Amino acid sequence: MQNRDIWVDYARGIGIILVVYGHVSRGIFNAGMPMDATLFSLIDSIIYSFHMPLFFFLSGLFFVPSLQKYGQSGLIAEKTDSVMYPYVLWSLLQGFTEVALSHYTTAKTSIPEVLSLLWQPRAQFWFLYALFVVMLFVVMLFGSVMFRVQRQLSAWKILLPAMVLWASQFWLDWPFPFNFLANYLIFFLLGTQFHLLRSIIEKRALLASLISLLAFIAVEYLFHGTLGLRYSDKSFWQALPAIFGILMVCSVSCLLAQKRLLLIPSQVYWLALLGSCSMPIFLIHILTGSGSRIVLSKLLHVHNASLHIIAGMLAGLLLPVLIQKLSEQSGWRRLRYLFTPPPFLSMKKRWLASSAK
Repeated sequence: MQNRDIWVDYARGIGIILVVYGHVSRGIFNAGMPMDATLFSLIDSIIYSFHMPLFFFLSGLFFVPSLQKYGQSGLIAEKTDSVMYPYVLWSLLQGFTEVALSHYTTAKTSIPEVLSLLWQPRAQFWFLYALFVVMLFVVMLFGSVMFRVQRQLSAWKILLPAMVLWASQFWLDWPFPFNFLANYLIFFLLGTQFHLLRSIIEKRALLASLISLLAFIAVEYLFHGTLGLRYSDKSFWQALPAIFGILMVCSVSCLLAQKRLLLIPSQVYWLALLGSCSMPIFLIHILTGSGSRIVLSKLLHVHNASLHIIAGMLAGLLLPVLIQKLSEQSGWRRLRYLFTPPPFLSMKKRWLASSAK
């Protein structure tokens, strides 16, 4: 993990744990296993109120340095390899697996649904599609004449148009894929501007963690308790849990990265490991988590929701990490094509070759 900010891996680790828990618990609930429906609904809404904005925010952190390194065309090529390639591959792999196992899963998937991935992203893969749309838009924006002028202005003026776009979705029904921009562009751009706040948080990491955690709890209580809202409700109040959730995760992650509170590296290394493997986990966890549920319920006839959550979480987190680590071994190198394209498909490789001429 040299040459990278370790706190970002902690933040991604926290985020991917929430992603896996959310999907595992939803699968168990939809399967009709005995669960406290009220508690499930509340936890589900709290998680979904901020965890996807968190990942768009984290994706924006290194955008500007990457743009400076690769340029517009190079960055688009790199993101085609790292985002769109796994999107297409795993949409097909998971989709056809779901078609084959439709009799054993809670979702009934058809072949036409799987093949409509270019205009109708499905399952968890909508995030990769949306992320690529947002990145493509920001690449064009940052490389435009408008941004070369705007770059001299304050962060507030950079973020203001995205804030207006986010607010517009409450009056306008944006068509696909512009709805992704309306929902998530603001969080990506907030990530590009986080350097303005980062040093303050790092200097007061413990205080920032305590304040942001208390603020997050208060905001979630206001949102879910006082206002009686859920994450899916269209409301201006949606911004509060998303922003304070992001701030809380970043503050806690910066604190963990400083090895304080008597934490030794080995105690939190597993969280950073999950964060560094967040893409493989994101791609595979539905198959491994659902597989554990099928084995427990259909073969072993276990219907305890708590056991299913534990097993689903372990399968959803650990098996993808194992596959990722195997792909780094010499005898298993071809497994890396599950996550990155082979040379003949790599847009980045073609860009590098053309740049070298």
